[in-house]
Amino acid sequence: MKLNIGKIAFAAIVLPAGLGLFSCESEDEKPISESETQASLKATTTQPNSSTSENGRFIISGFTVNEFTVGTQDVEMKYYAAADLIAGIDLGGIQLKTTLNADLQSSSSKQKSLKLISNGETKVSLVGEGNTPEGNYKEVSFSLYKNQSSGDPMYQKSLLITGEINGKSTQFWTETEKVIEATAESDSGIEVENNTELLLSFEMEKLFAGVDFTSATDANNDGKIEIRPNSPDGNTEILAKIEANIENSVVLKKR
Repeated sequence: MKLNIGKIAFAAIVLPAGLGLFSCESEDEKPISESETQASLKATTTQPNSSTSENGRFIISGFTVNEFTVGTQDVEMKYYAAADLIAGIDLGGIQLKTTLNADLQSSSSKQKSLKLISNGETKVSLVGEGNTPEGNYKEVSFSLYKNQSSGDPMYQKSLLITGEINGKSTQFWTETEKVIEATAESDSGIEVENNTELLLSFEMEKLFAGVDFTSATDANNDGKIEIRPNSPDGNTEILAKIEANIENSVVLKKR
């Protein structure tokens, strides 16, 4: 068999060049690593300036709030990458990224019940902490978590608020596990770098917007007002209104 020396020589030249080109393309397709920073996500409540105070507890819409606990899970964070912002790209031209594998998102996503008001005093509770990409964070979404521990006061509840209405012991709770999206007030989001503390702020004025607690009743005359699913006191309209308000009651802030 005769060998075509010319073809062999041509292949010897072209093949390495092609491999080199493939190598370059593969390197270009690799994701560029982002700078990361330590950060935390916390949660609290915010009361309106118009709310009044009684023995250290605040009163809003006729409800004197003593305790507030909320369950959270499945957190997802969206942000503008620092590299895109440094490059001067207009916000309208930047696609929000998700912190899929970041420690902060993983830590925050675990099921937990957070105490936001205790004995009438506002508290700040840790949702999660860890490394996360630097950038401007625009949105944090999460699902409410219905506690499944039978010995826990939050059992079968995802959000619990207790206090008084017209001097009567009052309890509101829901078992919904709906998704809530907390958006930053600034269009550019919140810059996350150097141990930034992000804050999920439950705005009490928004949560109770349009709610008339003076109409809440103790239908079974047991001395307590219950606003909850299948309540013996009724109060279904108040329950439905607060549940509808939940989705728009949380704002993303920087502590």
